[in-house]
Amino acid sequence: MKVGRVTKVDGIRVSATFYERLQPFLVKNGKPVVSPRINSFVKTGVGLDSVICQIVGEHEAEFDKTNTVAKADQAAPVGAFVVDLEVRGHIANGIFKGGLRCLPIVGASIETLGGDELAMLYSSHGAKPMRIGRSLFDETNSVYIDAGKLMASHIGVFGNTGSGKSNTLASIINKYTQLFAQGNPKARIIVFDLNNEYGGDAIVPYDQKVVYHLNTRVPAGTSDAGIPLDVDALSEDSWGTILRATQKTQMPIVRRAFYRWKNSTQNDFIAELRQSLVDKRNTLFFALRNYCESLVVGIEDFSYNSVTQSFYYAKTAGGHIAGRYINADSDIDTISIAPSVTHLEEFYLFLTIEVARAAESGINFEFVQPLLPRAKAVIRDLGKLFAHSAGIPLSAMFRNKNIAVIQLGDVNSSSREMLPSLLADLVMQDAAVAKGNGAPQQVTTLVIDEAHNLLGYDAGQSDLVHDSTLRIFERVIKEGRKFGVFLCLASQRPSDISPTITSQIHNYFIHKLVNPNDIERIRRTVSFMGEGSLAMLSALGQGECIVSGPSLYMPQFVYIEQLNKDNQPNSSDLDLFGEDGILSESSTTQEREF
Repeated sequence: MKVGRVTKVDGIRVSATFYERLQPFLVKNGKPVVSPRINSFVKTGVGLDSVICQIVGEHEAEFDKTNTVAKADQAAPVGAFVVDLEVRGHIANGIFKGGLRCLPIVGASIETLGGDELAMLYSSHGAKPMRIGRSLFDETNSVYIDAGKLMASHIGVFGNTGSGKSNTLASIINKYTQLFAQGNPKARIIVFDLNNEYGGDAIVPYDQKVVYHLNTRVPAGTSDAGIPLDVDALSEDSWGTILRATQKTQMPIVRRAFYRWKNSTQNDFIAELRQSLVDKRNTLFFALRNYCESLVVGIEDFSYNSVTQSFYYAKTAGGHIAGRYINADSDIDTISIAPSVTHLEEFYLFLTIEVARAAESGINFEFVQPLLPRAKAVIRDLGKLFAHSAGIPLSAMFRNKNIAVIQLGDVNSSSREMLPSLLADLVMQDAAVAKGNGAPQQVTTLVIDEAHNLLGYDAGQSDLVHDSTLRIFERVIKEGRKFGVFLCLASQRPSDISPTITSQIHNYFIHKLVNPNDIERIRRTVSFMGEGSLAMLSALGQGECIVSGPSLYMPQFVYIEQLNKDNQPNSSDLDLFGEDGILSESSTTQEREF
């Protein structure tokens, strides 16, 4: 249906004059259709192609001329009705293509879009179109995206708290899992649940996923089973990740300790310890006594004379006499490793030796000493986080399912950062091995809600522990695509996340944002969005978002429908006074009776 004509073309900005002011609905072929309005689409012909434009503004020509408001007694507009348009793409050979290859010409007719043409804008020609919601400005149209281009990409879901971003994140994963057979070993999803929101039936029913509720606040062996992992098979690089070792100073120490751990025995350790007493290596002695006293039996019997710079027995006990100095190996009585020492604690012993060696070779002890208390705490927590099983592959954590939820709400802060980065590193290693010299053989999606807590970035501060986490996830987002590993992030503060990560995201779901820094970050990183779309970010309602990226032909305003109540994450708005509100009269009465 022809409704006007093009009167001005200035780059991608176009002005058109409508023949008459339109009613809210038009009748086309006997059916009511929504008339053109702000953010709706119209077309104009250029040869055999149709140029698709979006209405971004409207005004009256008479008002523009007089620059005054119409009179109160004026019954109807007396001037032409003008709309501002922006070119979004063109339809050629029945396919919509975004871009500026075709531009309108002055005098061309403006027409409304037919049903098939609207379907081209809101649908995907990919092998697996995935419905994500309804058009915000025309609820009769559902919006479909190319699932292949969406899930084989890095995804960012951003929005203020309460804007619906967690529901959007869960909805994306839920609908993705419906596109392949349950238990398909080539599709893996790991959800790092920082606030314990995705247990139960969240995203998918409980029996379709594996949930690991981890807890470092209780003794080892008293909480739920940890993540199955062959800890002995970890590489030296993985240990560097676990210990948050700095690359230049601490990582060489970790590598040497790892090599000795794999190629030496307890007898080798005791032999070096005895020789260190004879050689008067006090740095090694004090390191072992301060950090490994419970692991080495007999080391508490020795003292060090700083004047003579030699070791001696401080008191008479067993077969030695107080005051006897150590000048030869024969002067040393029994010294051994405690029988209860585990294989991981053996690594800690060799790490202590290598830290002392580094200090003896001239490296400032304060630079390498932090490794020891950090390693002690990590090795203690590993038993609470992982269930060691020799020879088990990484895929065992999925238990023949597609989703593994790692709940970290009850995990201490150090392990809260260590575990996601370790698993991300292991996933990258596993994917690289599976790929070999060919194409990726599996797709792994790493999902992080409240990502600003894990991937936050502050150029003015330096935190070695946090820097290690950023380094690993920045590698994932820069190189993961080549190995079939992708990130799916959700955050209320995109400006707090590392710019390296936000700039590499492909597809964006942007809910309401108010903070100017967050909006500016979106402006700099989302190349598909214009100023008109950015201006609407602060006015979006709950569940409403702008979807932008290569999985769509052009940015779309979408209302993301809520999942079934059972599948929603545990992040809904708190109900205080409703029927089931926590402050309702019935709940208060029950509390009093109790």
